[in-house]
Amino acid sequence: MNIFQAIKTRRSVRQYQPKPVPEDKLRKVLEAARLAPSAHNAQDWKFVVVKDKEKREVLAQAAG
Repeated sequence: MNIFQAIKTRRSVRQYQPKPVPEDKLRKVLEAARLAPSAHNAQDWKFVVVKDKEKREVLAQAAG
């Protein structure tokens, strides 16, 4: 897929399936995020994986 196809076919997801993400897929996504470019190569991001449903709900409420 080229960049034009990616932009043209993009979509927003606002509802998710309740089943957990398999560990291998989670690792791939986190690795892709880690390798993403940043301004001036600052790489000043942090990724937190919250698997506990109750904790995710608390975070969602706090985030608004």
